[in-house]
Amino acid sequence: MQNPRWRKAIRDFWQESTRTVLVVLAIAIGIAGFAAVLSTYAVLTRELNKGYLATDPASATLHTDAIDDALISAVLTDRDVSAAEARRALGARIKTGPAEWRYLEIFVVKDYGGIRLSKFVPEQGAWPPATGEMLIERDAFRVAHAKIGDTVTIRIGQGKEQTLHVSGRVHDVGLAQARMENCVYGYVTLQTLTLLGEKPDLDQLKILLAENRLDEQHIRSVAQDVKKLVEGRGHSVGDVDIPRPGKHPHADLMGLLLLAMSSFGFFVLILSGILVVNLLMGMMASQVRQIGVMKAIGGTRRQVAGIYFGQALLLGIAALAIALPVGIAGSRALCRSFAILLNFDITSFAIPVWVYLWVVAVGLLVPLLAAAWPVWKGSAISVREALADFGVSRNTFGSSVFDRMLAGIGGRSRPLLLGMRNSFRRRTRLALTLATLAVGGIFFMSAINIRASMVKTFDLWFASKQYDLTVGFGNAYPSDRIERAIRNTPGVARGEAWFISEGILAPHPGGGQYENNTLDGEHFSVHAVPSGTEMIKLEIVEGRDLLPGDSDAVVVNTILAAMAPEMKVGNTVSFRMGKEMTTWRVAGIAREFFPAPVAYVPQAFMDQRHPGMRNTAFLALDKDKDKPDPASMNQVKASLERNLQQEGVRIMGSNSQVDRRFSIDQHMLMIYVFLLVMSGIIVVVGGLGLATTMSLNVMERRREMGVIRAIGARPATIWLIIVTEGVVVGVLSWALAALAAWPVSKFVGDSLVRLIFHSHLDFLFQLQGLLVWLALSVLFSAVASFLPAWSASQITVREALAYE
Repeated sequence: MQNPRWRKAIRDFWQESTRTVLVVLAIAIGIAGFAAVLSTYAVLTRELNKGYLATDPASATLHTDAIDDALISAVLTDRDVSAAEARRALGARIKTGPAEWRYLEIFVVKDYGGIRLSKFVPEQGAWPPATGEMLIERDAFRVAHAKIGDTVTIRIGQGKEQTLHVSGRVHDVGLAQARMENCVYGYVTLQTLTLLGEKPDLDQLKILLAENRLDEQHIRSVAQDVKKLVEGRGHSVGDVDIPRPGKHPHADLMGLLLLAMSSFGFFVLILSGILVVNLLMGMMASQVRQIGVMKAIGGTRRQVAGIYFGQALLLGIAALAIALPVGIAGSRALCRSFAILLNFDITSFAIPVWVYLWVVAVGLLVPLLAAAWPVWKGSAISVREALADFGVSRNTFGSSVFDRMLAGIGGRSRPLLLGMRNSFRRRTRLALTLATLAVGGIFFMSAINIRASMVKTFDLWFASKQYDLTVGFGNAYPSDRIERAIRNTPGVARGEAWFISEGILAPHPGGGQYENNTLDGEHFSVHAVPSGTEMIKLEIVEGRDLLPGDSDAVVVNTILAAMAPEMKVGNTVSFRMGKEMTTWRVAGIAREFFPAPVAYVPQAFMDQRHPGMRNTAFLALDKDKDKPDPASMNQVKASLERNLQQEGVRIMGSNSQVDRRFSIDQHMLMIYVFLLVMSGIIVVVGGLGLATTMSLNVMERRREMGVIRAIGARPATIWLIIVTEGVVVGVLSWALAALAAWPVSKFVGDSLVRLIFHSHLDFLFQLQGLLVWLALSVLFSAVASFLPAWSASQITVREALAYE
């Protein structure tokens, strides 16, 4: 390379190789993080959408009575419908060996060879299942505690127990993850359905539109036409479910995490840019006389600046060479993790060209933009000022009140005092280094605080549900029979029988935004609350709770209030229950998380329509610990089921609070891991920034160290001064992070909970996080200062005094 400017740029880096490597690594980490997140976003959105749309998800599902081939043929005469199939889905319970009963969603398919919509694919074992066999969705095996070849026990509603052979595994990408929902998905034939005691009828009519499949208004219009056609042929139509067009059930959760990851990726890039600022500021400060000589022989400000901008460009190129393969590898790891968590397959990890263009552009522009201020400022020095520079800052220490206060600190250890005072000599550099380290600390403590706050929030919510077990019945039964069975069950401290129904809100123009959106409106649960109940204690965030004597009052949870803007305290609202349109006055709004939207009404309302009848029981168990162990829970379930059978009551399904908590924790696991990983990356960048700063400080003060060595200081003394300086910076960054951690943690936590649960966070600040980060700050600072300190302690007096 003959150009002297490029030779100088490369030679400068070679002479300061340690600092250059640190800065390149920091930039590479930022670019790699950005590349990984952007690549993950591109691959996951493409693969999830492609995988989901490849199943040809039903545009709408009509719930009707027995469907025959003639009805399917009639529906297919509609030119807007490209495919129509009859299916059935029903709830049941499954048990493998002595394991406890689990909720089972059974999907019934008439012709496994002719599936044209809402497709699922075989992965292992039999296809199609024979009579007496069942296929299980691959993610549900872990919930069922079963494997191919096992015999499982199934019970539907009030029917008898029936054993089925698990003959194969399928993949159904259109379903929510079984582990997150804590349920099992099974697939059987019509003949097997008959074995289970059910009529061989299919009652779900699924349709797939011929065009405009992502246009919800068009879907609603076609679904309305199909409904009229079905009703015109003598069939009754209940609900018409319209899922969000083209949206996987957990696409929003993935999108939220990817958006947050993208924000962190940009943030890490900014921090990496700060290191470029530090490096070039230090380099130009040490080369002031060189700049003066270049200008003295005719160099212009633009030419001088060009050399250092060239160095910034070289930093970006070197960082890109490292970051691209690391980012691609990181993207593949992230994609695999998301694919496992969300239960879909990635057919190609190919990264689009636009991602590479963005990464290269960002990788080159970040160092150049970061270099703009120090380079333009440093290249503005005049020849006279540059040649008169003697290498010591003109901002003499001691000229400010703060400097005099610092100088007033006494003590026996002169090296410690010198290290403390040296920390404040380069104020701009100190501020930039503190910023990178403090940001790492803020996000580290925020990750700890947000996790602790979410755990506290869910603890409080579960504490408001003062029961351990929910038992649902297929039909309504007299409450005295249910309560007598509960009283006779050992291990039950108290129990209550409730009536739970369904409400339907009138549809909003354009449809709703939730998964339970239907043609006739939004569906939600209606819980009839017994007066003086001990099972729940609602956290009322607005208005009041239900009171004895209420007849038309309703309390809605925050999920329902977010769905329906008209659900405001004091408003009169109407919704359908069965065939009856009911009118209510909203008395209050209760904060709840994660369940479906719920409205709480007085039990007296249900008793007028279903006197003395109940369809659900809530039980609180005797326990010596905070929560019942699985063994005692299973014993209570078995004993309760025997007592209920003696009373003529059959259990449809049950769910423990432990299982519900596990489901929530599974949903939150991605967020916890993401916060910790991102904070760890930022901490690494901050540590590299401190190492760079300490290296620059050593470079600038070589002659000072030579003087100190000349008057008798030992190498260990030099080492102590440098390490003390680094530790002081670390402690200062900890103090800044400690001040900002509370508001940042609360803001980020509230934002996440508001986006996911439409509520606020019960914030908990972890003092342990402060202490842990203080220890880590001191440790990281000492480690980051070790190499610069060791290098400084090895410089001889002659080398130090001869340095320019």
